[in-house]
Amino acid sequence: MTIPDPMGSDELAHVSRPALHLAVDASTDKPADAVFVQFCPGLRTGLPPRARQRVREYIDAHLESNVSLEMLAGIAGLSISRFARAFKQSEGVTPHEYVMRCRVRRAQELLAATDMSLSQIAYTSGFSDQSHLTRRFREQVGLTPSSYRYSFR
Repeated sequence: MTIPDPMGSDELAHVSRPALHLAVDASTDKPADAVFVQFCPGLRTGLPPRARQRVREYIDAHLESNVSLEMLAGIAGLSISRFARAFKQSEGVTPHEYVMRCRVRRAQELLAATDMSLSQIAYTSGFSDQSHLTRRFREQVGLTPSSYRYSFR
């Protein structure tokens, strides 16, 4: 599909919509929309810095409990859908993935510093059970929690 030229000439007829959508600035190798945002400082993307900090602090303080999207959106003062989009723009991952990464980080700290059992570490880090911890840990770290702990001994 080609884009019709409003002036009637066929100068842009060879450029397809996907080509325009995926246009890249040759000088920076960034997508054109990223370059546009860079040169438009008044255009807001992501979470405001204070809201971002409040959300991060809440997540860190409540990792062991259920961290709901509704609660995080309320802390940021945004609707759930707007918060989810803004959070992903700010952090590069969804809120759920961010929480999982924080939980795995907490589990890493506990594995290295304590002799707690894996099930206790899973519970303390906010995972539903030991197998959930193991699955997420292996995805992010590349080792099982037991192997990770053994590498510190």
